[in-house]
Amino acid sequence: MAHTLDISALTLNPKENPDFSRFIQERIFETPALAQIHTIYPGIKMKEQIVFASLMSKTGIKDSSCTRPSSGAGATLTQKYWEPANFGDTFELCQSEVNALFKAYYDKITSYAQKFDITGSDEEKFIAALIENSASNAIARIVWFGDKAVAAATSSVAGLISAANVKFYDMIDGLWKQIFAGVTATTIKKGTIVIESTVLKAGKTFDSIWAVADSRLRGAANKQLLVSRSLFDAYCKELRDMSQNFTIQLTTDGLQSVMWNGIPIVNMETIWDLNLEDFVEDTTSNDPYLPDRAVLTVKENIPVGTLSDGDFTELEAWYNRDERKNKLAYGMTIDAKVLENYMIAVAY
Repeated sequence: MAHTLDISALTLNPKENPDFSRFIQERIFETPALAQIHTIYPGIKMKEQIVFASLMSKTGIKDSSCTRPSSGAGATLTQKYWEPANFGDTFELCQSEVNALFKAYYDKITSYAQKFDITGSDEEKFIAALIENSASNAIARIVWFGDKAVAAATSSVAGLISAANVKFYDMIDGLWKQIFAGVTATTIKKGTIVIESTVLKAGKTFDSIWAVADSRLRGAANKQLLVSRSLFDAYCKELRDMSQNFTIQLTTDGLQSVMWNGIPIVNMETIWDLNLEDFVEDTTSNDPYLPDRAVLTVKENIPVGTLSDGDFTELEAWYNRDERKNKLAYGMTIDAKVLENYMIAVAY
């Protein structure tokens, strides 16, 4: 098993940085909080039913006799089910395998036991922070790109660049898998990614999505348009080219957004674009797989479910005295749903 804390890239000498708080963690991207994009449902169980009631069909007919009028109108109940899957990871560290010149830890030990047990130390906190960040990324990856049937790409079929990555995606059928199925069944409306003379036109793409969106979605007060980096950047460029004043808002959880026709345009590159790096259109061209994407919806329509909301925040940590190994682990149940297909419109 590879070391949880690989220090082979450090120059180990008496002058190395002795303070974990001054280490620079590789944080190229901030992980956005789930609640910005999704409604969170804790306490879900396997095959827990989600019931939907349609609107009543037309009512109100002429009343001109002693018999009470009845149009025969009614509502239809439909259902979906939560199907959560378990996932997690475990990390081991034998402190004696870490070079003694690693002063960030070894300069602070005060007893023989601490040569092996890092419980409560800055080092444990540092590793825990890395794991918590990776777990947050895993949640977003599975929610959007989970696919029980995911496979490596072939010469003619899109898929993963490497079959070794299947294990990171095959827990549930995530939101994109459900969106693709809905578009195929024509129950989810699909606009057009507009490209003119090889130039991506974001504003026209948004117009296309808006044109096919259901009136109930268009009228929703809290709708948002989630977009890939390509569309976000293209739209900002279009605004600059038109000398339009605009402000890129940065939410508390790190997501960029601008406004289009009063609707927040949310840059999903830290979730979509990063994970799409694992996919190709096919192994012949090796082209990116549908890199330009947009989803118009409300967060209540793309909820994330878990057994407990504490699953998203809890990390186990313990020291095994027999093995002299420090162990950290996380685990949770998760599922994601597109609830009502009329409340979403997409383009890709």
